[in-house]
Amino acid sequence: MGTPDRWLTSAAAVATAINAGVFFDFSFVVMPGLRELPAAQGISAMQAFNRSAVTPPLMLMMYVTAVLCVVLIVRALMRRTSPFVPWILAAAIAFLLASVAITGAGNVPLSASIDALDPAATESAARWDELFAQWVRWNHVRVLTSIAAAVGFVIALRPPRRTA
Repeated sequence: MGTPDRWLTSAAAVATAINAGVFFDFSFVVMPGLRELPAAQGISAMQAFNRSAVTPPLMLMMYVTAVLCVVLIVRALMRRTSPFVPWILAAAIAFLLASVAITGAGNVPLSASIDALDPAATESAARWDELFAQWVRWNHVRVLTSIAAAVGFVIALRPPRRTA
C-alpha cells in the first residue's frame, strides 16, 4: 500500500472509530440516562439532542468520513490486486451503511417522529417508549457497523505477510 493510501486508510480508521464512539455513547450512556427521566423530560431532552446533532461538528465528522470512505472505495477498485482491497472495501461499505443507510432510513425518521411529540401530552409517553426502543436498536447497529469499519481499516494497515 502506497503512502497516500496508508494516510487515507489511517485517517479512515481514526474517523470511523470516532463516529463509533459517538454512536456508542448514545447507545450506552445518553439513551439509558434519558430512560431514567419521566417521559416528558426524556422527550424534551431528546428533542434538544436532535437539534444539536445537525450542527457542523457532528455533521462534518460524519460527512467527511463518508466522503473519505467513497474515495477509498474508488482507490481500492483501481488497485484490485492488492491484498488490502477486500478489507478497505468491507470497512468503507460498513461505515457507509452505518452513516448513510441506517442513519437516513432509521434514526433520522425516528428522530423526526420524536421531534413531533408534544412532551406535555399524556399520549406522548407511550409513543416515546416505542420510538425510544426503535431508535436505540438502530443506533446499536450503527455502533457495530462503525466498529467493524474501524477494525477493517486497521487490518488493512497491517504489513503484508512475507513468504519464505
